[in-house]
Amino acid sequence: MMTLWAVFAAMLLLAIVIILWPLAVYKGSKDTHPEVSQKQENIDIFQERLTELENEQAQGNLDEASFLHLKTELEKNLLGDVQFVTDTVNNRPAQAGAMHWLVMGGTACLLVIASILTYQALGASDLYERYLAIADEPVPVQHNANKAAPDFASAVTALKAKLAQEPENIENWFLLANSYMAMGDYPQAAAVYKKMADIIGKDNSGYASAKAAYAQTLFQIAGEQMTAEAQQALDEALRVDPEEPTALILQGLQDYQNERYTQAIAVWEKAKIKGGKAQVQRFIEPAIIEARRKMGEPAAIAEKPQIQTADTNAASITVKLDISPDFKAKLNPEERIFVFAKAKMPMPLAAERLQVKDLPVTIILDDTKAAMPTAKLSSAEFVEITARVALSGSPRAAKGDMYATAEHVAVQQGVEITLMIDKLVE
Repeated sequence: MMTLWAVFAAMLLLAIVIILWPLAVYKGSKDTHPEVSQKQENIDIFQERLTELENEQAQGNLDEASFLHLKTELEKNLLGDVQFVTDTVNNRPAQAGAMHWLVMGGTACLLVIASILTYQALGASDLYERYLAIADEPVPVQHNANKAAPDFASAVTALKAKLAQEPENIENWFLLANSYMAMGDYPQAAAVYKKMADIIGKDNSGYASAKAAYAQTLFQIAGEQMTAEAQQALDEALRVDPEEPTALILQGLQDYQNERYTQAIAVWEKAKIKGGKAQVQRFIEPAIIEARRKMGEPAAIAEKPQIQTADTNAASITVKLDISPDFKAKLNPEERIFVFAKAKMPMPLAAERLQVKDLPVTIILDDTKAAMPTAKLSSAEFVEITARVALSGSPRAAKGDMYATAEHVAVQQGVEITLMIDKLVE
């Protein structure tokens, strides 16, 4: 640990020297810098921003309409700027005085303080590793009782820090809610689900799922009793999406508790339409069997499998994935690759994690690969498939990552696509 801090101190000292060195060696000068045309500066700024917009469009972050709108605004601004008489800027180096030393010395002190505080808040290696572990595994994992429980408190701290920088990141909000649920802190989890619904908005995919999760958490907080607030959230989820599986399961539970077994069975059968395979096998089918027993049906009839209302195998996409030889030659075989399917909702509907050494490979994206239990591949008609080599180790895109994308892929037809990773994130 002492070695680590010694390295930190040496790097900070070097940074301070770099900041203060120009003042120490500067003796003033009578020469002036060449005059710079203000018009040319405006043109240079315009070209830089236009290049950024073109890169954003190439990466798929801007559609054609948004790109043209922003480009038009840039052109208007440029036209307004260059109509004025060309100004020139005559920069004459000034003699370094006490005020310069005071400002630069203060900057150096702030650099040291900010570096230490940043490390204490975000840079601890154990905290960072825990955050990456959770960020890379969005689906909750069942741990063996004999193994030590993960430190969810540290994960919550890391996620809160991340959300302070990116408050619109639905993936991190979902991870935060899952962490609270794992800790048994249902009130905090409910607050996060409610926040997610507000961020997503009623008109977007995923809103009903967030509302249903909110209702389910309130139901658990009340000791598995339906409160007025939970009922309101449940009704809102079903109004937006009448086939939302979590909401239907919760509604069926309410009918079951009130001994309305026929209604409960009908609702749970409907929940199979979008319910994942795990939901159907672990809860819906056993619940239907138990309700039939309550109605007095013989065990043999009650336990007879019912006709499935949804073909979960139909909601699948086969992806043949490879990477260009030029890219592969530059990469470590252990580098991570994230493959995910997205619709309108920011949260992936299905995701798979690989390594460069696994390529070429054929994978299947379906409801069993759902990143969020209430947002599955079968809930969308068309998705965008992206495969990304994440050099930073994070699922979020970063400069230098390599990727391939397929747009408007149908999910209900068992289609097969081929992706070749041959593009670079600029």
